[in-house]
Amino acid sequence: MGACPGCELLPQAVGEQGVLYLCPPLGHTLGKIREALRSAAVACDEPAGGILAVNLESCELARLAEVLDGRLTSAEEAGTRCLHLDGLAAISISDLGRMQTLQTLLARARGRWLLQMLEASRVATYFQPIICTERPDHVFGYECLTRGISAAGRLVSPGEMFEVARDAGLLFQLDRALRLRHIHAAVKQELTSKVFINFNPTAIYDPASCLKSTVQAIANSKMRPNQFVFEVVESDTVADPDHLPRILDYYRDHGYLIALDDFGAGYGSVNLLTKLKPDFIKFDMHLMRDVHLDRYKSLVTSRLLDMAHKLNIRTICEGIESPEEYQWAVRHGADYVQGYLFGRPSPVPETATMGAI
Repeated sequence: MGACPGCELLPQAVGEQGVLYLCPPLGHTLGKIREALRSAAVACDEPAGGILAVNLESCELARLAEVLDGRLTSAEEAGTRCLHLDGLAAISISDLGRMQTLQTLLARARGRWLLQMLEASRVATYFQPIICTERPDHVFGYECLTRGISAAGRLVSPGEMFEVARDAGLLFQLDRALRLRHIHAAVKQELTSKVFINFNPTAIYDPASCLKSTVQAIANSKMRPNQFVFEVVESDTVADPDHLPRILDYYRDHGYLIALDDFGAGYGSVNLLTKLKPDFIKFDMHLMRDVHLDRYKSLVTSRLLDMAHKLNIRTICEGIESPEEYQWAVRHGADYVQGYLFGRPSPVPETATMGAI
């Protein structure tokens, strides 16, 4: 099966020439767009009933986004279809595949910086160590964390990047780009430990095609497949309950390991453990914050740790920032810990830890 062009190819930005056709879902929406353009002195034609045509030479996309900002509801933006033609050629059947929603088009205009960032590969990998609980001087693995780099050199958080990517229809491309970037970074650093890489299951249509480049990159790396642990990111809900297990089975078939991130919510909920059978569970940092002082957190988290051990699932407590939180994790049998107490994310993997605490 071939690679997925929807994941690998970045969409071309709408240029400043040609015509942008807008097809709103309702006459009321059509009137609102027409009035917004008229108020901003943006010329538009109506070549057919219910369709507006904006000449981009008189109003580039960035300005159009400003003109329409706040004028339409999110449902109206999502229901309005758009098509950009470079010239005056008639619309063909093949053009229909390039139609997109006004919501996506405007989001790409507002988040043009993300597309430029991906085009220029301005993304960096930061490594945070994961430590053996009973041997705090030993690094078990590293989680690969994302930092974007703006045109001005500012670091951009992954949360900011993914928020724009969802709205702009760039989630597939961003998730793939980061997976490959982290694999290449691990190879460059000659890591021999476990490498934890986040992935978003909603960014994968079909694992055989969408993950082909990921599998190939690991094969070319000469690293062992079981060095790679793919963490399920919980920020998006997968509508098809069978889709996530298919993705995880595909990873396992290639020898990779699986972790559930932020255990306690979303995909990390208890009722999915028997279905997904992860190799690792990463306890959310909010569960661990001051866990030694909060008897509710302590009771709940200790029971979850005990359950995971009985299921032969290895456990990682995230967000450990104090010796007391670490000592609680030791007493309650956590296998590994991760947090600022042992090392902050760094572009070069830290090999020295606090040692004995």
